Order: sequence, then C-alpha cells, then structure tokens
Amino acid sequence: MNMIKKYIKDHKKLIIFSLFLIVFVAGCSSPRNADGTVDKEQLIFLSTPYLKSIGDGWFNIFVWPMAQMINWVATFSDAGVGIIVTTIVVNVITAAFTIKQQAQTQKMQMIQGEQAKIQAKYEGKTDQASKMRMSQELQMLYKKHDINPMGSIVTLFIQLPIMIGIYQACMRASSVYTGSFFGIDLTMTPQAAIGEMEIPVIVIFLLMAVMQFVSFKIPQILAKRRNEKNRKIKKYAQPEKKGMAGNMNMMMYVSVAMMVFLGFSWPLGMTFYLLVSSCVRVIQNIVIDKFFIKD
Repeated sequence: MNMIKKYIKDHKKLIIFSLFLIVFVAGCSSPRNADGTVDKEQLIFLSTPYLKSIGDGWFNIFVWPMAQMINWVATFSDAGVGIIVTTIVVNVITAAFTIKQQAQTQKMQMIQGEQAKIQAKYEGKTDQASKMRMSQELQMLYKKHDINPMGSIVTLFIQLPIMIGIYQACMRASSVYTGSFFGIDLTMTPQAAIGEMEIPVIVIFLLMAVMQFVSFKIPQILAKRRNEKNRKIKKYAQPEKKGMAGNMNMMMYVSVAMMVFLGFSWPLGMTFYLLVSSCVRVIQNIVIDKFFIKD
C-alpha cells in the first residue's frame, strides 16, 4: 500500500495527464462511424443554424463556431487554408488565457537542477520530518521563481475542450469533407495513403509526427540553453533521469506516440490540424522564452 501511495505521489502529474489524454481520445471518437468515416448526419454546413447544432449536444457550443470559421475561410480559398487560419486563431485565443501557465511550465524546466539537488539531499530518508523539510524547500524554490507546480494541469484543463472541439470541427466542417488542400483529399487517412502510395499525404503525416515531437521538446531545449547561458547547470544535477523531468519526458513520449497512432487512422484534415498546431506551439514557446521569462 505504501508503495502504491509513493508511486501516485511521485507520478501525480503523469497520472492526471493520462486521464486527460483518455478523455481527449474518448471525445475524439464521436463524429465517426464504426468504419472510421465521418458521419454525414453530423456535418456542419454554412447554413447549419447555431441552435440546431446545440440541440445535437452541448459540446457543439465549441464545435459550431470553429467549424463555421473553417467553412467561411474555405469559401475564399480551400478547406486546408480554413484549417490553418482557424488553428492559428484558436491557439492565439487559448494562449491569451494560458500564457502565464505556459511560462511557468518552461520555468519548471529551468529549475530542474536546483530541484534535483533538493531531492538528492533527502534521498533515502523516509521519516516524516525529512519529507516535510524537503516539501518546504521545494515550495520555497517554487515561490522564489514564482511557479505553480500544477500550472501545466491548469493549462491542460483549459486546452482539452478546445482540442476536442477543433478535432470535431475539422471532422465535421462540410468544406473539409467535400474539399481539399492544393488538390489533396482531406478525408483520406495516412493508413489508406500508404496502400495507394499517395506521397503528399504520407509526407504531411510524417511532418506532423516530427513537429509533434519538436513542439514537446522545444521547452526543454530552450530551458537548457537559458541555463547554460546563465551557468546554472551543476554537476550534481541529472534531472533528465529523476523526478519531475522523468515524468515530463514520459508525458512527452506518450503524447507523441498517441498522436501518431491516432493520426494514422484519422482523416488528413485532422492530421493537418495537428501539424499546424504543433508549429504554432513551437512559435509560442519561443515567444514565451524570449519575452515572458526573466533571467
């Protein structure tokens, strides 16, 4: 029992993140038929009234506006451009509410060396007094750098309904279902593209996989560069092997693997969204590192 409690305590963020991921995957299954194709009855057209959409389920409060933005932009260009514009707009709006939490997440990367030193100081000590002292020192460290260690969970809580909403918008927007991007069918899945040797679809899928990894890795790279610049990296610190850094690496690999696995069977429209969204996240992290994190 004590081992279970210790595991839960040490991996609290990873467990919460996994639950969020399960909810996301569950929410992403609704617009499709059993064979993976889009349910035509759930398509959202420019003529689809808002109230009718809400009547199909409360979550359409988020889905309808994003689907209509894709449809509207597509009338001037194509569905692919509609996804790009909608993705950028949604990410900018989301960033306005989560910029502080994202900055704190990057700060957590920067203090991993100091955190590892505190954890190493109390390694092997299981008495209550030592645990309390370690907890107090960690809290003082977080306070010193103005960090809320649960800030990334707050970000996930805000981003999750948006992620599910834009997934369904990309799946249900009529312009995506009937349209294309420079002649590429947005309803084709990477799985089908491999069998039919549709090279553009395969390339977009591979780019998505690479950019998903880069978007999760870039905060670590930026934090390492900033630490090296400020000469804060110590010999004692091996944060990538222990504590929060280990959990963050695990979250990163699980996220990337899950997105690649799901994207393999999703229509290209959603894969295209994931590609654009990951590019936007990379830019966001660079902007946050440059303008919102003080040395």
